[in-house]
Amino acid sequence: MELEKKFTEELYKRYQQTQRCLLPKEKYFGIIDELKQLQPQAKKTSRQYKLLARYEVLQCGHMEKLIKKRTTPEDSPIFFVTIEDTFDIIKTAHIATGHGGRDRMLKELEKKFANVLRESVELFKSFCKVCQEKTKRKRTKGVVVRPILSHEFASRGQVDLIDFQSMQDGQYRWIMVYQDHLTKFVVLRPLSSKRASEVALQLVDIFTLIGAPVILQSDNGSEFTAFIIRELREIWPELKIVHGKPRHPQSQGSVERANSDIKDILIAWMTDNQTTGWSLGLRFVQFAKNRSHSAGIGRSPYLAMFGVELRVGLSSTSLPTWQCLEWSQEWASVPHLSLPGNVWSGTKSGPQFHISPYLAMFGVEPRVGLSSTSLPTWQCLEWNQEWASVPHLCLWI
Repeated sequence: MELEKKFTEELYKRYQQTQRCLLPKEKYFGIIDELKQLQPQAKKTSRQYKLLARYEVLQCGHMEKLIKKRTTPEDSPIFFVTIEDTFDIIKTAHIATGHGGRDRMLKELEKKFANVLRESVELFKSFCKVCQEKTKRKRTKGVVVRPILSHEFASRGQVDLIDFQSMQDGQYRWIMVYQDHLTKFVVLRPLSSKRASEVALQLVDIFTLIGAPVILQSDNGSEFTAFIIRELREIWPELKIVHGKPRHPQSQGSVERANSDIKDILIAWMTDNQTTGWSLGLRFVQFAKNRSHSAGIGRSPYLAMFGVELRVGLSSTSLPTWQCLEWSQEWASVPHLSLPGNVWSGTKSGPQFHISPYLAMFGVEPRVGLSSTSLPTWQCLEWNQEWASVPHLCLWI
């Protein structure tokens, strides 16, 4: 509560210096009243024209909210926020992005809010103890290298291990990180050991859900990857995968930075929740990583993978937080309540699409390594047997 008070006081100081974008409650509701009193046919001042061009009043239940002027009524509302509400709104985005940096938070906030400034986000981060601890840690500076480009989903995947033996959680001592190379979508799993058999079992679970890549690479070494592929073949004989490795040895630094980001988000989650049970926290770290904007692909990994932004129930709608909470409490008391059919793209009685559920979800057919390519079966089998005997072999594509 003390931090919120300091933050709000600082925003008011900045508002007195420059009134750009920031809205105290008094001014916020003053604009709403002014807009409501405007008569459509009456002569308007230049200020009133500016207000009409910028703002719109939206009735949300029994409350009125100030939103950005929409082109059409179907557009999702973008809300203006008061100085008093800014702290809670930024805090929600900060936690949602796993104590993300300024740019990640701004990308998250701009989906629903119109006037949360970069300076406000930077001010909030300066108050966050977890973020201050994170900046004190030494960062590895990597060499800038030309990345390997992937043009298809599931053409190349990477699996790496993060050592968490110093913070053992029950039987778990390692973290497995699997990432699709094109979309940057990550899947995190806790491991009790770094045995190839255990890694392979987790990968089968992932591959049977989102498909298997043609090439599997790892910065834990090509021999380690070869052992994993061998174990995968034991579990799933039809799966044909070849192993590769990053084009440049210097890319090890970029992988270390990515893994460091996962560690930072996980430690922040443990601090926020006052627990050492990181195996549970991995699910939320995975969630935060996939929903956060990635500068490398210009969107979130989830959006790149599924074509829509990640949803978190009512919180993902354009409704303000208070309305979500109110509706959630209201609907909880009505167990038989269901949303009207017209909010869905189709109904149970509607037409059936003659495509696989996987194609409907991902926009492509599922991959099963080399078996999904146009190569004949005998060629896949021959290449798979040939490459299996050469643990250091990698495919440069």
